[in-house]
Amino acid sequence: MKKIFAVLASLVLGAVAANAQVGIIAGVTSTTTDISAAQEALKAGDITLYHIGLTSKFDLGAIAIQPSLIYNVKGTQLSEVKGTEDVDLTKYKADFKTGFLELPVQLQVGLNLGGFRPYVFAEPFVGIAITNEFSKSFETAIGTETTEKSDASTQWDNIGSDIKDRLEYGVGAGVGIDLLNSLQISVRYYWNMGQLYEGDSTRFKDDTAASAVNGLIDTMKNQKCTGIMASVAFFF
Repeated sequence: MKKIFAVLASLVLGAVAANAQVGIIAGVTSTTTDISAAQEALKAGDITLYHIGLTSKFDLGAIAIQPSLIYNVKGTQLSEVKGTEDVDLTKYKADFKTGFLELPVQLQVGLNLGGFRPYVFAEPFVGIAITNEFSKSFETAIGTETTEKSDASTQWDNIGSDIKDRLEYGVGAGVGIDLLNSLQISVRYYWNMGQLYEGDSTRFKDDTAASAVNGLIDTMKNQKCTGIMASVAFFF
């Protein structure tokens, strides 16, 4: 009996390996962070960044499994922070960009129509933040403007110092199409289930707008992000 199971397992693995493809994947990532509690103080804008990595597809007929390993940059943009009693602030912008090493696994259901294969998919993913940066600029009523980017000593302030603060997980769902068994185009909507930002907001302590901006970033810590990813993959 054990030999029979061993033979069957080897046949299944052999069939999967025979239908496996490896390729590269890249595209754009548009992120929206829900910070509705702070809408009276700022305008939160979507920010479009990018992702790139390796992917592999295991064709099982109508069903396919496609794991990938990608570097995915997500973030948000805060702008037009209102002034306080002590600060006459006309414009303040802060861009946050965090790069995650992500492992998404697509479960696809499609229809092979010869030269092309349309499909739908669900995609759970996990990731860990490996890069983080922010840039800020503000202009006062008298025309003074300052722009600054994060340095190595402060770049992780908005995420947190512990590894657990850098972990993320979520799920995506979308549609795609395979062309000539070598080109793939897909679009998905994703939901980050964990918080995108952690830590204490103290990086703006030397700014005139410190009280306004730090309070807004503290609000972001309790929010989650969603977004759209559009990808193109080439299989060898």
